Amino acid sequence: MRPEFKYEKEVAGTANARKRKLEQYRKIVSHVYQNGKASIAEIVKYSKMSQPLVAALVDDLIGFGILLDDGIGESIGGRRPNLYCINPEYQYVIGVDINLHTLNIALFDLNNKLVCREEYKNCELENSPKYTDDLVIRVNQMLTKMNLTAGKILSMGVSIPGLVDAKNGISFTHLSFTKEGLSAYLSEKLGFSVVLDNDARMMALGEKAFGKAKGKKDVLCLNLSNGIGLGVILNGQLYCGKNGFAGEFGHILIDPDGDLCYCGKIGCLETLISGTILVKNIREAVDKGQPSLLSQYKEEGHNIDLRAVVSAIINGDQFAIDQLNKMSEYLGKGLVTLIHLLNPEMIILGGRLAHTGKYIVDPVNMVLNKYAMERISSETEVVCSDLLDDAALMGTLSNVMKEVLRIS
Repeated sequence: MRPEFKYEKEVAGTANARKRKLEQYRKIVSHVYQNGKASIAEIVKYSKMSQPLVAALVDDLIGFGILLDDGIGESIGGRRPNLYCINPEYQYVIGVDINLHTLNIALFDLNNKLVCREEYKNCELENSPKYTDDLVIRVNQMLTKMNLTAGKILSMGVSIPGLVDAKNGISFTHLSFTKEGLSAYLSEKLGFSVVLDNDARMMALGEKAFGKAKGKKDVLCLNLSNGIGLGVILNGQLYCGKNGFAGEFGHILIDPDGDLCYCGKIGCLETLISGTILVKNIREAVDKGQPSLLSQYKEEGHNIDLRAVVSAIINGDQFAIDQLNKMSEYLGKGLVTLIHLLNPEMIILGGRLAHTGKYIVDPVNMVLNKYAMERISSETEVVCSDLLDDAALMGTLSNVMKEVLRIS
């Protein structure tokens, strides 16, 4: 089920006439959505359609309820123009960010405004119908809370770790039990379309639309949480590869004599640096008596998880900082290869580990200064995301609108 606005179902006519009319409507809605508001003259210039045709189409869209008259704009010589904007309450977009241990569900209006959000901690990702049934229940609970029906939902965007065939809505690593694919399975349960993709690519889309990658052409976006994901933006476009599997940075070979990775290979980068490995190493050291703020945390009966480790680093725990530094050296070496291959203008560090800020950026930069060609690396800026944990969630919103409006 392809995501489409309610009004698209109301457009009548022969197949060719209907297709042409929908494309004309979409040009207008896309321009207004991306610019916030627009006049007839601005839409004419953008769409290359005649002024009378654009005026008639805008009237249609106002009649459908998706556009609103936004009042009078500033004059640029001559009569002051009427401005038109998207009706933010015409429909809504649901964003779902599935992680290994947490689940985030958000509701956005068509002005990209966050209307409602729920975070479920200690929500373990299981490859079972129960997990998806619980997800459906939680989505419906949010709709009930906001007094919305399924018909008011434009689409639901889903971000999930692992290998994902976004074109066909299939997750191969997690929630892979469905015969028809995860997107179709959830769509049938919920009654509206579902757009699915990998979490790192959703983070990259979020950064491109709303974060530090906005307006930039070549950016690497790393999702540093329990694992490592990579979203690649090349020449202003999200790069997915032949089957949509591009960006498995965590599974490049670093140590041929290293540990077995869950992917079945030996010595992957993810066996050396990830939130999971960081927590494991710190827990083992604390169990052996290693002095740390986290020792006291454990003695108080708390579980040492990634949030606790990040908090300890931010609060200056030297042992936790040292452990992150060691991991950052491996990360930096992996990034050296990517910098030499792709020559990006920016590398954005996102995910839970990005909360540590300078504690991860500084050691990574030291490794880049040591091993990367200065002529190339000096043009690459390494920064932490401003969106942090929300990047993938914002990416699901961007992904839905990209599909609906056919925008890049």
